Amino acid sequence: LDMKKLLTGLVLILFSFQSYSQQVYWQCSNVVIDNPSAFLGVWDNFMNSDLGKSLSANAIFQFDQKSSQFAATHQICWFSDDASDLQANFQKFMNSKMSNSAGVWETWNENVVQESNILGQSLIADPAGFDLQFAVVYSVKVEDPASYGAAFTKMKSAYDKTDNDGVLELHEVLAGGESGVTHEVIVRSKSMADWISGRNDFIATKDFQEFIASTRPYSEVLHIMTGSPVKFYNVQ
Repeated sequence: LDMKKLLTGLVLILFSFQSYSQQVYWQCSNVVIDNPSAFLGVWDNFMNSDLGKSLSANAIFQFDQKSSQFAATHQICWFSDDASDLQANFQKFMNSKMSNSAGVWETWNENVVQESNILGQSLIADPAGFDLQFAVVYSVKVEDPASYGAAFTKMKSAYDKTDNDGVLELHEVLAGGESGVTHEVIVRSKSMADWISGRNDFIATKDFQEFIASTRPYSEVLHIMTGSPVKFYNVQ
């Protein structure tokens, strides 16, 4: 998948108040990896094989801070602007499982426990921040997606005018995931320190306070986690 095409798709807004023709789909597995170095070594070999290179864009993230409710240590994600690519990944994986290509399935069975699997799509995202090294994920229950999307777009416009280097994203959960979670808001920054500084400044602004006040009647933040990217594959 061409990186420019993928990241261009990430900026599309897909709520009912605006219409766009393209979107990016993603499928992420939250997993517990007992031996990350062993698994990542085998995964790297697999993703650099002919079979691995035929799969859609892939990224591995590690969770840095999370509540005791979640055991997952990492997240393995697949991306594409064509949903059929994600389906094709599954079939190719089944074929690799039969042949244990690159030993990936033996290593997976020995080192990985899947906690949950999530299918989603990007609604609002900024390609400039895709590879920023620190991310905060807010899992949100939204009862009025169109109103939330409009309020988020307005708030993000104000955020983008500040001196913050971070970016804001909004994603919709289509299936799987945690109970009650319908959307994910992701804030990406260069570092944890940059995020804290930017956060503390922005939450005191009128624009953020108006966003909170307007969305409080129909939304609720259920979980907050932080993480960072480990490696990307098939992204050019």
